[in-house]
Amino acid sequence: MEHFKLLKSLKIKHLLILAVVLLQSCIVPVKRDYQGLSKALPFNQEKKWLINNMFTDFGSDQREKNNKKIFETFNELSKGKAVSMDDARNQNLLASRVSFSPSLEELESLKNNSDFDYLVNTYTEKVHDQISSLELSSPLEYSKNEAFATIEVYDLKTLKRIYYQKASSETSMEKKKTYPEYSAEELYFDKEKGKKDGPHFNFSANQLAQKNLNKILKDIEKNAIK
Repeated sequence: MEHFKLLKSLKIKHLLILAVVLLQSCIVPVKRDYQGLSKALPFNQEKKWLINNMFTDFGSDQREKNNKKIFETFNELSKGKAVSMDDARNQNLLASRVSFSPSLEELESLKNNSDFDYLVNTYTEKVHDQISSLELSSPLEYSKNEAFATIEVYDLKTLKRIYYQKASSETSMEKKKTYPEYSAEELYFDKEKGKKDGPHFNFSANQLAQKNLNKILKDIEKNAIK
């Protein structure tokens, strides 16, 4: 019995390793939207950056790790001129939090009551999360995982948005072929061609959201004006 449990445990472990390898080799296209704004941000001036806490449906640990990653990216590019929202509030530099889509009144308040030059907002969302990372067979209905990430920057002196990038991606699975929707001949032909209905390895919506955010940060680093 113990031997059987060990073999089962090793089999599961090997499947998980295989899943990681296959996912790493998968290429999921990422759609980018800049809304006609410049891809480059100016880090060659002595400007102060306020990094807002991200708005996200990530779990608390992942959210905190990404808040730190976003802050470190902008702080390094600006040579230490970035301040996190939490630090700004703890130091009484701000009276209140700032929303993801700030109104003109919020931007004017930041302009008049702080010495920050730019506001950075980050948002992620898992739009669809219908497929597990490991599916043993095709689903009964068409299913997909979909997520996006967005980073935008406001110039607090002009009160205008100067940067926007949205990165979105998705992965999907067609519905399982079953009789009588598909004829017995079609199903038999697929079987003869060696078409297997599983296992299927997929990126979760959470993984897609993280990959999208990582790509935006890399793009900001790549196009930064230093």
